[in-house]
Amino acid sequence: MRMDYYSILGVPRGASDSDIKKAYRKLAMQHHPDRGGDSAKFQQIEEAYRTLSDPGKRAEYDNPQPQGFPGGGFSFNFGGPGGGDPFADIFAQFGMGPGGHPFGHPHQPRRNKDLRIQIKLSLFETLSEQQKTVSVQTQTGQRQTVNVSIPRGVTSGTSIKYPGLGDNMMNNLPRGDLYVNFVIEPDPLYEVAGLDLVYNLKVNVIDAMLGTTSDIPSLEGRVFNIAIPEGTAHGTKFRIPNQGLYSMDHNGGIRGSLIVNVDVTIPRATTEEQKSLLQKLKTLL
Repeated sequence: MRMDYYSILGVPRGASDSDIKKAYRKLAMQHHPDRGGDSAKFQQIEEAYRTLSDPGKRAEYDNPQPQGFPGGGFSFNFGGPGGGDPFADIFAQFGMGPGGHPFGHPHQPRRNKDLRIQIKLSLFETLSEQQKTVSVQTQTGQRQTVNVSIPRGVTSGTSIKYPGLGDNMMNNLPRGDLYVNFVIEPDPLYEVAGLDLVYNLKVNVIDAMLGTTSDIPSLEGRVFNIAIPEGTAHGTKFRIPNQGLYSMDHNGGIRGSLIVNVDVTIPRATTEEQKSLLQKLKTLL
């Protein structure tokens, strides 16, 4: 006696393809062995769906031909119509790729899915190792908090894998991995040039001509007083070593410099007295 595939899926004989797929999706989630379901029951559900989701197989099932009649009987092509897999989108919900479901398929999932998130950091935060508690959304839609350790010297675009902090929807499989992509937010005072930080110092043209001193803040909050020699030209650079960013590739053992870029500013003469003084200065130079 053949099985009643319609009864197994709980749909009427005239059910639409959409209703059949919807019924199978619900039953598969309920009876899948990876979620504690019965394997034999799940096999029946799978077989019923394979037949009723294929127009040709469904027509044969609804109008069976007598035994021995040419073309009679059932031929279960587990590759699906056209060689495709009709379960690919459904089993993706279980963390399986195409062909990843059990019962006759060689590629069963070995662990849960990986998850990917983004973490934003300030430049200052890259100067030391950070411990962050972040929220991740699992395949079930729930949010969980996990702790990640961020090495010193991380840069924008860096992606770090944290094993075992990914999805855990299937309890009988190892947890997936968590991939974190880091974005370093721009700083209002410094530009990044590799491991160096560039600080643009505006210097009045008179100070550049006569010489002066200036206080330069570091990313860590220290203040360095540097001398601007007389005759300093626009674009002159001064280097303060070991005040830049750290290199993550060398375990934070290499550090760049703080580069002071002199931006000579030229004030505008707006009064006759100012213009007269500049004219006198011109004749003296």
